[in-house]
Amino acid sequence: MPEPTPGTIWVERTDNGFEFSYHAYFFSGKGGNRKKRGIAIGRRMWRNDWVCRWCGDELPMGKRADAKFCGEGCRKRAARWRRASLK
Repeated sequence: MPEPTPGTIWVERTDNGFEFSYHAYFFSGKGGNRKKRGIAIGRRMWRNDWVCRWCGDELPMGKRADAKFCGEGCRKRAARWRRASLK
């Protein structure tokens, strides 16, 4: 499944938490899925879970809401490490 369109959700950290904004879809003006994705990302950021499971860097905003790794390299390194630890 492809990644969501980058640049459609913005997150800013504030003193009280986070502020989200998103673009509605071009033709329909609706933004239901983008709003839900923003809420899911916000929940993960609130739990300090919006980080790569391998390197610990913050995930880019262009990633899916259920992403675990910041990129293909980190995902592959984690898989290699898991396979090596099972031997």
